[in-house]
Amino acid sequence: MKDSIEPAPTVSCAGSALTVAMGLILAISGPIAICGCNTTAVQQKVIPHETAKAADPYLIGSDDELEIVVWNQPQLSGKVIVASDGTISMPLIGRVPAAGQTPDELKTDLEKRYVRYVHDPNATVRVSNPVSHVFYVIGEVNKPGAYHLHSGEVLSQALAEAGGLGEFADGKKIRILRHKETETVVLTVNYNLVGSGGDLSGDVPVEPGDTVSVP
Repeated sequence: MKDSIEPAPTVSCAGSALTVAMGLILAISGPIAICGCNTTAVQQKVIPHETAKAADPYLIGSDDELEIVVWNQPQLSGKVIVASDGTISMPLIGRVPAAGQTPDELKTDLEKRYVRYVHDPNATVRVSNPVSHVFYVIGEVNKPGAYHLHSGEVLSQALAEAGGLGEFADGKKIRILRHKETETVVLTVNYNLVGSGGDLSGDVPVEPGDTVSVP
């Protein structure tokens, strides 16, 4: 009896090409999946509101500290505190309403009042300490509550005011809720990256009315 010879298997060019292509896809998709992982300290989500309005400028409030400069008039310049009745006390012109106005509106009012005493008065008004504005810290911190917002304050300073993170706090998922007229912005911060110095972009500025939530 003659030995039987098995026929050689046929190779499909199309199948081979498909196998090679799949291999390339798998080889490429690995790095893509890795690169797609979130490695940044802060993510932002915007929730649009139904109506759209322009963002309101800063309105001066009681207890705010203002720095007022009248050009070439040092005796009329300096820092003043907005009283509980919403007014400020200025040389020559006495009590001036300030609360509820923007710095630009107060500037214009002061220039109109000083024109009787100063030739072509040129004033500037800056809110040097916006004490009337507050932010809130809730959740796993040592001292949750409402805090006065200082000029230029950032998340790390806000958490420090709240006594720091609690023992069981999840620093990777701190959220900042920022309610505006047109939308609500939710910032999710990986504060562990900020604390370690790995990514300071997460040390975001705190704005009036912000709620910092620590899980």
